Amino acid sequence: MKTEGAESDPVVAEIPVYLSKTLLDKLYVLQYPVRPCSHSYDNATVLKTKIRPQSGHVEIEMGLRTRGPTYDKSKGEQIAYNVDGAYREMRDSEDNFYKSNVMDKIVLTSSKALSDTSRYAVGVVRDNSLHLTPVTTVLALRPSFSYLDQADKRSRQDRKDTTGEEDSDEEEKAKKVTVRFEKPETEKSRKAKEKSYGFLLRKIHEEPWIEVDYHKSGGEHSEFEKRKLYCLYEDEHIDQFSLNADEYMKHLVPPTEEVQVVAPGLPAHLMSRSALASLPLHDRVKTVMVNAGVASFVELLGVLGMGANTESSQSVLKVLQQVAVLVQGNWVVKSDIIYPKDSKSECGVPNDLIQRGRDYVLYLFTKKTGVTRGEVADVVGLPSSDLKEILRGVSRYRGTRAIWEFLLPTDSTFLNKYPDVVQRQQMIWQSRSEQLAHNFKEKTSGEGSKGTNSTSPQKKGRSVRVKSEPVEDVADGEAQPAPAKQRRANRDTR
Repeated sequence: MKTEGAESDPVVAEIPVYLSKTLLDKLYVLQYPVRPCSHSYDNATVLKTKIRPQSGHVEIEMGLRTRGPTYDKSKGEQIAYNVDGAYREMRDSEDNFYKSNVMDKIVLTSSKALSDTSRYAVGVVRDNSLHLTPVTTVLALRPSFSYLDQADKRSRQDRKDTTGEEDSDEEEKAKKVTVRFEKPETEKSRKAKEKSYGFLLRKIHEEPWIEVDYHKSGGEHSEFEKRKLYCLYEDEHIDQFSLNADEYMKHLVPPTEEVQVVAPGLPAHLMSRSALASLPLHDRVKTVMVNAGVASFVELLGVLGMGANTESSQSVLKVLQQVAVLVQGNWVVKSDIIYPKDSKSECGVPNDLIQRGRDYVLYLFTKKTGVTRGEVADVVGLPSSDLKEILRGVSRYRGTRAIWEFLLPTDSTFLNKYPDVVQRQQMIWQSRSEQLAHNFKEKTSGEGSKGTNSTSPQKKGRSVRVKSEPVEDVADGEAQPAPAKQRRANRDTR
């Protein structure tokens, strides 16, 4: 029997919800509380962006339109004069706060809007499914008026340079001083001092700023980063209601942890733009491809800060063929780079076998956009966890079609622009496919011989003939190498 509440608020649809952790601890939500929605900063000119990763502070310098009808030029000239002083023309322009003769920029500084963001997430909807990414922090950006302090400081400095005298309020006067000897600092007093506002504020100011690049919404790099909001492991299901009442309350309201101040710096798996630019071109391309796994040529040039039609792009393309292979017009890092030899997987499988399995998956993706897990497992013979790790690195699971689809769409622009590179990569894949077919044939023949010897040894007066016939597995209209050899044993009795 339906209740009155169920009739007034019926369930109209049920959609799957996925949790994406690609941007975990790296997703910031920026708010502009003093800026109306009708006058957003989307089309503003961003001059510089800085961040303090440990304290979570952000500072953005934005250019002002000094030729607009709403800009007071005389007031802008007066502010620039007060900030940079009367002798701004005689000094190096790098020392001036404003690069022109008017106030040509504003600075937005951040403050934490929420002290606890553990219950907040950013959600995006795709293919009738909701993808959630936990929020690291929520910051409110407001205009900073620190230039007024700089104007006051510059005014005093100019008066001192002109008259050689200091202001009367800054003159030192003789006074009687009492000398005291402080007691040794105890552990309790030290902890109380570290929790004080002055100590925490000093720690924040001691953390160095790290300059970052700003990319407008809708750009190629922004769309590349936006894809990280989607969960790549859609085949994993987590039952949130398998916890008991105590464990559920701990996850819902986690215990308060003491904040520890650590030395500023980037995470171990990240590299700053300046450090990346200092590397040789080969190391730069290799570092980007190892972290990206799969990327288009345009995206790679964007990360490296190079144009698509420059001479440097040709150098990148030459180096790229040494560390990656071409799949559907996109570049995928080579298997021997991410799975080096003389190592094993978590299941104990040697990495040379993992390399063969991954190359076989990539070869299938050169022929079609989607593969099934079964057709790959029958050929490579890898454990389920290793095979799933390979598929996750280069594809995403489509539950509605029950296939693994390649991570990026086919880049037809690259295929048409570089036909010589495409032909060379096709020859490489043809050679690699023949090598893989030979390796899998030897593996299958070895397993067949081992099985024959272990089950029943040959008796005297009998001979056994093993005839192998390939079985083709047709998928999506294309014939694939046989996943295993079908054996037929005929006994001839003398």
